[in-house]
Parts: sequence; C-alpha cells; structure tokens
Amino acid sequence: MFTVLLVDDEELVRVSVGFSVRGAMSGVQVIGEAANGLEGLKRIREEHPDIVITDIRMPKLDGLQMIRAIREESLDIEVVVLSGYADFEYARQAMKYGVTEYLLKPVESENLRETLEACIGRIRKRRDLIQEEKLSKRVTAYIDSHYQEDLFLDRLAEEFGCSSKYLSTLVKSETGKNFSAYLTELRIRRAEDLLRHTELEVKEIAASVGYADQRYFNRIFKKHTGKTPTQYRK
Repeated sequence: MFTVLLVDDEELVRVSVGFSVRGAMSGVQVIGEAANGLEGLKRIREEHPDIVITDIRMPKLDGLQMIRAIREESLDIEVVVLSGYADFEYARQAMKYGVTEYLLKPVESENLRETLEACIGRIRKRRDLIQEEKLSKRVTAYIDSHYQEDLFLDRLAEEFGCSSKYLSTLVKSETGKNFSAYLTELRIRRAEDLLRHTELEVKEIAASVGYADQRYFNRIFKKHTGKTPTQYRK
C-alpha cells in the first residue's frame, strides 16, 4: 500500500483530488489532508506519506517552501505539484527541489493515474535498492566472519535464498571484487597477519584461514604476495 497526503488551501480541491486518487488505481490510500504548507509539513513529519500532492500558493507556508523543507530534512517522499497557475516559473522552482511531476487544475483522471504510477515506480526502485544494499552488507559480513570455513558460492546463495549469479553481483557491488577474489584476498590478509604476529606453523595458519591443503595454500599465497609463507615470515 502506498500512502498519499493532500495539501491544498481549498477544501473542494482536496475533496475532488482525494476522490480522484482513490479511483485512479488500487494500492493507493489517502491518509490525510492539510490546508496549508505549515500544517502539511507537520503531518508529513508525523505520518511519513509516500507521496505528497500539494498546491503552490497557500497561506502560512506555501508549497515551494514546504517542498524545500522536505528536501532539507532528506525525507524520502515523492512530491507532485498541483497548481491552477500555468506558469513555468513555478515548475522551474519546483524542479530545483527534485520535483518531476507537475499537474494543472482541474486534474484529469488519466494524468493523475500516470503521475501516481511514475511516483510509485520510483519509490519501488529506491526500496529495491535499499534492500539490495542491506543484503550486500549481510553477505559480506557473513563472508568476513566465516572465511575460514568451506565457503562456496552456490551454498552461500542457498543460505541467503537467492541465485548464485545474483549473490555474485551483490558481493561485487559491495567489495569491487567477485566472490572468489574477495574470499581469497580476505584469507591471504589474515594469513599475513598470523605470519607476522604468531609462531604458528604454516600448516596451522593455512588451516585456520580455510586451506586444508598446505601446498595449495603456499601456491595461492605466493601468487598474491610474491613470496612463500616462509619467505614472508622472514
């Protein structure tokens, strides 16, 4: 469900637009109204609507001032400017605050529906991106804390309920490296630390960073550092 707040100093306009919004498409709910920008800003802060449809010329605080406050407070809200004035200057000022939707009164149902669809599309895209970023961080955090185990891309993907290809994309977006390269780099960095600060045997270090085969570990270590583990320790 996507929520809408209506801000206009004319009650008949609020009633008319609210009726149009409710009939424009399913999954959209009008959660409130405000008669001026000051009241609108208060309700925005309290109710966090997804979309605000606002007039420009209003008492106490006009629409542009309200929009500026929304942007200054970094509120994640889609704003639709509704005005009876076909004046490019209002549109230009609104565009400075990231407003991409500008409707003239009286609003036609089809234009309103298209505008709401555009707003909802951007909201969904932002939400998907946020979820993707959260999952990316969870995946890399998991790798960081389980690097010493047998980690495989397909098993990790199963653990997080996504495809191997998608998981690989997430890791690269978060670290700049593919899964294998990131895991190897993590293991080698940890091995370097253990070689510098402990007296553990190379075989023990190899096992502690996820390599059961010491010869394979030696080969990977030299490939990345230019030295064997023994040479590195010296």
